[in-house]
Amino acid sequence: MHRLYTTIVAVLLILPLAIFSAGCSRGADSPEASGANPAVRGDALPGRLLFVRQGVIWQWRGREAAPLLGAGAAFQPAWDPAGERIAYIVRDNSFSDVWLADGTGQPLTRLTDNGSQAPPNSLARVAESRWAFYPAWSPDGMRVAVAMQTRPPAGDPLADATLELMLLPVGPGAPLPAYGDGEVSVGRSVFLADGTGLIVTLAGSGPTGRQELYRLDLVSGRVEALTGAPEGSYDPALSPDGGWLVFAAPQNGRTDISALPVTGGAPVRLTDQGAARAPVVSPDGRLLAFLAIAPGEPGFDLWIAELTKEPGGALSAGLSRRLTSGLGIDADSGLAWAP
Repeated sequence: MHRLYTTIVAVLLILPLAIFSAGCSRGADSPEASGANPAVRGDALPGRLLFVRQGVIWQWRGREAAPLLGAGAAFQPAWDPAGERIAYIVRDNSFSDVWLADGTGQPLTRLTDNGSQAPPNSLARVAESRWAFYPAWSPDGMRVAVAMQTRPPAGDPLADATLELMLLPVGPGAPLPAYGDGEVSVGRSVFLADGTGLIVTLAGSGPTGRQELYRLDLVSGRVEALTGAPEGSYDPALSPDGGWLVFAAPQNGRTDISALPVTGGAPVRLTDQGAARAPVVSPDGRLLAFLAIAPGEPGFDLWIAELTKEPGGALSAGLSRRLTSGLGIDADSGLAWAP
């Protein structure tokens, strides 16, 4: 189990943390819709919305959601800007890799090779393996930003290296380091609309390392705390027009979805669920989708709310409504929406 990322989202929703499962050894080179994953029907949604349940990537299209990709080891999907390819994470025994699939869920290629030939569950395998998480596409579709270990675990006992931000080329070229700090780990990130920088989640090391949102300038390499984002914010996503950042923001023991103008300003709270995260805005900018835990229930379900831009440019959201019940969606994998 990775010493930094222990999942606690179901209780506090303060740290969006991932489980590093040393026993997970399923491949993900073939889409699979098993009998345990029946279709879900409900409201009609525009475009194609991805979410993850039990290591299978689902797609909500029209009025129906059904499994699209994965056989129990696929997580954290991200659509490319054109809605033609999906970057996603495949977890295996003691490591994870970044894969690409086409829009139909057919795997195309693997962008990383973080595994080991040592026997499964052995210390040698752990020592040679690395992890990658949270793929995010550049606006031109030529690169994928990933939170990744660039060094294998070290020490006695073995301790995982912090996650750094790497830019992986989609095609020829070598991976480029974008940000690294031995004292903090990178979480979910999103490119700014012009491609010159990213909004990045950074977390201090140790079990109480609190996550914050930062702005990373790829030209200068400067990293600055995101002005206006409440302390402890995470799960950043950008509106289709690039003008608004939506994210999960904890306050007084509750976590809800807030929005912040990318050019600066005061945050606006969009939901009042008290246990919400993983926001994403529809391609037409009219809907907010997010994951939340209903009172008295153990897991995350899918919710939506209508968005409105006021005459002065302010963003507001209508009453949230629930689309699924008891589905147990993987909150750390987030949501991805394409036309």
